[in-house]
Amino acid sequence: MRKLKLALAFASAFFLMACASANLKVDESWKQKPSKVKIVFTEPTVANPEDLADDLPDYVNNFSNWFKVKIEEYLPRYSTGVQYSIEKISSDKISVSNEVVNDTNVVVPKITEMNSEYEVYLVINDIWIGRTMDMCRANHNMTDGLGFTTTVDSDYECKVFAGKGAFAYYDSKTGKRLAYGRFANHSTYTFAVTKSDWENIVWRMLGEIIPGTPLN
Repeated sequence: MRKLKLALAFASAFFLMACASANLKVDESWKQKPSKVKIVFTEPTVANPEDLADDLPDYVNNFSNWFKVKIEEYLPRYSTGVQYSIEKISSDKISVSNEVVNDTNVVVPKITEMNSEYEVYLVINDIWIGRTMDMCRANHNMTDGLGFTTTVDSDYECKVFAGKGAFAYYDSKTGKRLAYGRFANHSTYTFAVTKSDWENIVWRMLGEIIPGTPLN
């Protein structure tokens, strides 16, 4: 099955499509870049375990380890001059509240205990990764009877590999919430999901969580 998926992926016209979410709200008082940040996340939900087994077979039983390694790998591309520590935590250490960002409901996570050794905590929760369907847009040219060509946009249902979740930043000393929001992104695929799709989920997640904050 793995060989078949790889063959199909290379033989197909494979392309990526990012749908970055603008659902981020930052407290206006948060201006200074912290020197030490703790990133904590709960166990991601993988909707299609068969894809995980095909694309990341070494991480079938410890996907959170792969997720952590990729965060560590991609962080320097979005944030420098900050010392990060990353840890997976149990969901029972998370409480949530309901907020609205840009007319979108967000279930905002908060960690119940924070170590003041770190100036800021970034909490990532409700992570979901898997295949689904979405509406995509394509451009194509049409030529009329007189030879004039016009570009036409059309929407169509497409297969996507998606990632989504909620996040929030906190001042570890005061407990004040500094920023919060949701991330949601995806890659389109023709025949099969590949390893790069998994990597793009984490890459784009950080691209939605960090830019717009003092960490960037």
